[in-house]
Amino acid sequence: MRFIKLPIIPILIVFVCGILVETYSSMTSFVAFVGASSSIIILCVSYIYHIKKHKNSIFFGIPIYLVFFFLGIVSKKEANQLEHESHFSKQLTPSLNLLKGCIVERVKPSAYYTKYVVEIEQTNGYETIGKLLVFVPKKNSHHLTIGTKITIKGKPIFIEPVYNPYQFDYTNYLNNQNIYHSLALKENAKIELQKAKNWRHFIFKIKETLLEQLKTYKLTEDDYNLIAALVFGERTTLSAEVTKNYTQTGVIHILAISGLHIALFYSIILGFLNPLKKYKKGKLIIFCCSLLILWGYALLTGLAASILRAVVVFSLIAYGKLKNRSINMGNILATSAFIILLYNPNYLFDIGFQLSYAAVLSLVLFQPIISKLSYSKYIILLKIKQLVLVTLVAQIGVLPLSLYYFGQFPLLFLVTNLVVIPLSSALLVIGLCLVPISFLPETIRVFFGTITSFLIKLMNGFTAWICQFDTFIIQNIAFHSLLVITAYLLICALYLYAIESTKTKFKWVLICVFIFQMSYIYLFYYTNPKNEFVIFNTYKNSLVALKNNKEVQFLTNNKKSTEQTATDYVRKNFIQKASFTPLENTLYYKYKILCIDSSGVYKTSILPELILLTQSPKINLERLIEQLHPKEIIADGSNYASYVKKWKETCIKQKIPFHATAEKGLYSIR
Repeated sequence: MRFIKLPIIPILIVFVCGILVETYSSMTSFVAFVGASSSIIILCVSYIYHIKKHKNSIFFGIPIYLVFFFLGIVSKKEANQLEHESHFSKQLTPSLNLLKGCIVERVKPSAYYTKYVVEIEQTNGYETIGKLLVFVPKKNSHHLTIGTKITIKGKPIFIEPVYNPYQFDYTNYLNNQNIYHSLALKENAKIELQKAKNWRHFIFKIKETLLEQLKTYKLTEDDYNLIAALVFGERTTLSAEVTKNYTQTGVIHILAISGLHIALFYSIILGFLNPLKKYKKGKLIIFCCSLLILWGYALLTGLAASILRAVVVFSLIAYGKLKNRSINMGNILATSAFIILLYNPNYLFDIGFQLSYAAVLSLVLFQPIISKLSYSKYIILLKIKQLVLVTLVAQIGVLPLSLYYFGQFPLLFLVTNLVVIPLSSALLVIGLCLVPISFLPETIRVFFGTITSFLIKLMNGFTAWICQFDTFIIQNIAFHSLLVITAYLLICALYLYAIESTKTKFKWVLICVFIFQMSYIYLFYYTNPKNEFVIFNTYKNSLVALKNNKEVQFLTNNKKSTEQTATDYVRKNFIQKASFTPLENTLYYKYKILCIDSSGVYKTSILPELILLTQSPKINLERLIEQLHPKEIIADGSNYASYVKKWKETCIKQKIPFHATAEKGLYSIR
């Protein structure tokens, strides 16, 4: 019987389509089961027919794609733990709940809390599954480590959705990691700890030991945090200033362990193991050792999407070398993506996963052009040209996604990458060597510590210097999902034209340019309301927007705290001019609006139709309603939750519409 070769790229496409269909349509389990069962039966019948006739048929190919399409649906459905009957939320009671679980991750801390992701194993005595985001006061978190078993009491709550649709959806980000609930512990909360002998705790202890060895070099806090991020993926301790500098200069990717790091690490491994080739089983030993080291390093650094993608890719490359097969990077990328998404379909919506695959795919496609243009007989010039072209090509691949997610473009990214990538590569090699060197005499340790500190300060100083040229950083770029699709169509057309420059392919480039322009014009003029009045949900502060065509006036009591929300609104609505002014007590937009702040003063000669309550005013709402007879009352996010609850009860009693932004999201009049 002939071996049937499955076309991995089309299979990946239909598998991804299945994930997307399940995500945006929420197909019922019955329909998914019937579809999957039917497609498997049809495939079996087609396979028997294929074997008997000894020929390929379209009626054999279609069932294969159907099977993988429904596999995508089923895998996405299974990945959603919230829908499982064994999820801990199904056992929660209105009173205090007894929760037992294991700490699996430490999240970037806030000013007052250390945050942990806990896998819940028992809820009120029942065996359960699910992840819980736990906020632990910093003074109570010293003894909590990854892999520790904890027992806590509390009332987990659903993580509130983002009520301003223009900003980053952190709730959705957590949901894609199967985190739907959070629990904030009080300072006097009792936490029972139990030492766990699991693989997570074992890996964490190894990582902590290695990080402790780095501290023997007596680096400054910023230097230590950066080398820890670069070598071990420990980014939770990086300062906000360093993160901002690397983000704005377009080199934040070097602080996230990804393909660049794993490629360098894999090259080092092969360099050390290369002498084993002369032995009979040398290739097999190299393959097994390289896989063991790569996956051990991936576990050590946290198995993020970018790390997982890179390690799977290089594992497939290592397997190809073992079997002496030619390496097709397109198939390897598709295979690695399929394996990762089969393991966790939610990775499809991970920004790191999308950016890393976009960059590598761009490099693979444009590799012939890079090879042709980077030729030089001078080795230094050759390396510089290769680095420039690789940086440009990778930037082309990620540009639409970068604009969509971050809304900014650093014009000096090429200059920054030319300096930072060699420095970060040198630091990675030195960083990997620092641990074994820490056992050597102090003179040697001081020497390497000085070199490390010098390179880090050079890299940090350079990025900070580039950031000073803020005129070269284009910010607040409006980029819709439709523009992402049309931009990638244009990139594909340019790629085909670069491979073979014909008039027909140039016409397709022009057509794609036209489609992109028409998409932008449509979004700019027809998708957003010309005039709009918006009351945002901003925590502890008030923010109101008066939009007139492509201009907006923001009214706020705290510009600094509300600026990011305002910036997101400007970017998503293609605003060309924005201004900030203090929030006044009286406003007018189709309706007379009275704003009552913490002063509680509301005596006015006008009869307001809408009343906006901000900054928790101490008022008698029943008396206010009797005096002013408003048509609707709005409470923004700056008010105490207890006040909002009382106001809501009063409005229900008085039969007046009540809108709390903390409950229903922003309030808009168009």
